[in-house]
Amino acid sequence: MADKQAVTELLNRAGVAYDTGDSDFLIDMFAPDGPAFEMTISGGEPIVFEGSEAIAGLFSGAMEEQTDQRRHVVTNLYFENETETSVTAVSYLVLISVENGKLTVLSTGMYTDDCVLVDGRWKVQKRFLALDLPY
Repeated sequence: MADKQAVTELLNRAGVAYDTGDSDFLIDMFAPDGPAFEMTISGGEPIVFEGSEAIAGLFSGAMEEQTDQRRHVVTNLYFENETETSVTAVSYLVLISVENGKLTVLSTGMYTDDCVLVDGRWKVQKRFLALDLPY
């Protein structure tokens, strides 16, 4: 069976990495072979980023625009389609902004992460994020 603790750590660290500007971790968390990040906002059309360069551009562009401190809270994690070398992790996201002494919930959403074992380490092959509101 999949190492659920290792996958849980990967996904939790991803939230902290974004919040601390650790773009190296954010890119390294994806499988090297054909990674993808897809998102919808409020049920709209999918926005797709395929490959490491496109995903890196998504993260760096979003980080450059922000003036606040973000906190990605990942919760309600459970697993589906589990094998020895792959698993789908489903979780909620609560996205919080801290700015000018004020906490604001920017959005909520649901992640679906298809994770695979690559050279002994768990990686995200495909990440889908359904956001309830724009961030």
